[in-house]
Amino acid sequence: MITGHNTDVRYGDVVLHVQTEDKGQGNPCIESLIYYGGQVVVAKRGNYTELLEEGKGDNEIMALMDHQHRTMIKAIQAGKFDEKIQAFLPDKTSLPQHDERPSFDLSADSTRTLDQVILEYLTSEAEQEQLVLMMEEDIEIKAGSDVDLTLRARSSKTGQAIGGASVNVKMISTFGGPQTLGVGQTNKDGTVHIPVTIPSVDRGTAALIITAQSAIGQQELKQLL
Repeated sequence: MITGHNTDVRYGDVVLHVQTEDKGQGNPCIESLIYYGGQVVVAKRGNYTELLEEGKGDNEIMALMDHQHRTMIKAIQAGKFDEKIQAFLPDKTSLPQHDERPSFDLSADSTRTLDQVILEYLTSEAEQEQLVLMMEEDIEIKAGSDVDLTLRARSSKTGQAIGGASVNVKMISTFGGPQTLGVGQTNKDGTVHIPVTIPSVDRGTAALIITAQSAIGQQELKQLL
């Protein structure tokens, strides 16, 4: 199972959380959930059985997951889920007006539906190169433990390794300020090894935040402790 993505999206007066994860080859599905206030507002699932049948591996599955995650974010910004989101909002909470959203030119082909035009726009946006950060191994990460993190950075568009990316591992919590647990830089193969000691959590809640910064952008992984 491949490490997923978590992104907070500010949309008008609300903040939505988009989570996309691989359910594993035993259940070959990429699941994207949009949360508001802890409730699932929208769910999308994409099956990748065909990729496995074609002999594809983690790179192709990760590319599919990246594409679906970014597409969900762009669909929020395009107003595709307004009706579903509005049903969960308090009375006085507003979403962006139509003139605040991206415009779509239908004049080129009047036979296309708005959904088709939006899909083309989202697909084009999703093809832009971005940084992808993932853990090499599925390891248990918990408070009060020593963990050896091996991370890999690559391009979402080409799948090529991204060397020279700066990686920072921090713990944030409800009972204290952020703590830097380790830093590193990816080598020419796009990998970095960072051993960290995670402090114990006796009260409140905490999370591990792993951030990578490179010439093609930034990526972040989050893990609750």
